Parts: sequence; structure tokens; C-alpha cells
Amino acid sequence: MTDPNAPTTTDADFERLAARVGMLASEAGEADNAGRAVGALARRLGLTGGDLKRIFLAGAALVGHRPPNPQERERLEYELATLRQSLNLVESDIRRAMFERDAALLENQLLRARVERTRMLALGGGVIGVVALLMLVIGAVTVLLRPDLPPPRPAVERFAPDGALQVHTAHIRPIGASLFRDPDRAGVMLAVLPGGTRVTVRRLLWKALVQWAEVEAPGGRVGYVLTTEIDLS
Repeated sequence: MTDPNAPTTTDADFERLAARVGMLASEAGEADNAGRAVGALARRLGLTGGDLKRIFLAGAALVGHRPPNPQERERLEYELATLRQSLNLVESDIRRAMFERDAALLENQLLRARVERTRMLALGGGVIGVVALLMLVIGAVTVLLRPDLPPPRPAVERFAPDGALQVHTAHIRPIGASLFRDPDRAGVMLAVLPGGTRVTVRRLLWKALVQWAEVEAPGGRVGYVLTTEIDLS
């Protein structure tokens, strides 16, 4: 392994060589110095690169067959148990985070549905308000544009002096009249009677502070018109 002509070496020389080799793992400056020292010692001892390689391989084989240290095994088992516990904690945190995420998604969906329902209700209320306002405006315009009409005749004109029912005829005023099935302007409209149409008045009645006349129109249709839309004979 060594040159026969090399100077005699002692165990102390190999110990110094081993110490310099160990310093190769030190900081940068010390490692550089140790590398130069190892090279110088190897040349002084007559060792080649192959010799150093065989020395390291033989030492690694011996180290690999050392019996395990019980304290080292206990330390490794403790670290393994600690790692497992940490892993369980991390998994618990992940499961809790996923649960909180799902709860947040569900709450977000419920909030969106609530907002959409509120928006639809607000939109519906706005439409109803607009329709009511339009109806109010139309009613006001109708009242303003409607010609002044004489007040309706009282219901007592239905009876003769002897108390018998007195049948009247009437003419629809020029603006025309709407014939309803019931004395209700929101009820079913049977027809629109043009101005000048002659009708037979059966009776007069009040409903909701509005006076109506039950009439029989041409063609035998019977319904109700406002007394402000007819002229009693």
C-alpha cells in the first residue's frame, strides 16, 4: 500500500492525518487549511489517492457494522412519536379548516338567496307603487277633464205618490257609460253604452257612497251604471 522507500511512519502520523481529514468538514477557512495539511501529510507518508480511498472504505465498513446504540434508538423513537403527534395535529387543523370553509360557503349561499329575495320584493313593491301612482294620476286627470254634471236624482223618485214602483227611462249622456254586472267599478264590465242610448231604469241604490242605477239596456242586457252617466226622464 505504501512505497518501500518511504520514511518510517508511526501511529501518531496517522492520527494527525485523521485529525486533518476530520477538519475538512469545518468552516471554509479551516477546511482549506485542513485540505492542504492532508495533502502534505499524505505525500510525507508516501500515501497515494488509492491508498486514501481504501483507508476510508475500510473504516466505513467497520463503522457500518457497529452495534446500534440503545440511547440513539430511544431518541429516534421519541422523535418519531413526536412527528406522528405533530402530523395528527396538522390533520386536525386541516379538517377544521375544511369544515369552516364549507360552513362559510353555505352561509354565503344563504346570504345571496336572502339578498336576491329582498331585491325581488323591493322590485315588486316598486312596481306596485308605480301602478298605484299611475292609477291615481289617471283618476285625477279623468276628474279634471270630465265636464260638470248635474247631481244625481234622489232615490225617492222611484215611487209614485201612492207608493207604487215607478219605472223610469233614461238616456246615456254624451260621454257614454260603462255597464257593469254588479254595482262595483272594479267588477266585470258587460258593455260600453254609447251616448244617447235609451235604457230602462229598474231601481236606484247606493253602495260605498256611490249611487248606481240598475238598468236594462237594448238587447235585454241588465246591469248597473253610475247615475252621473245617465239622464233620467
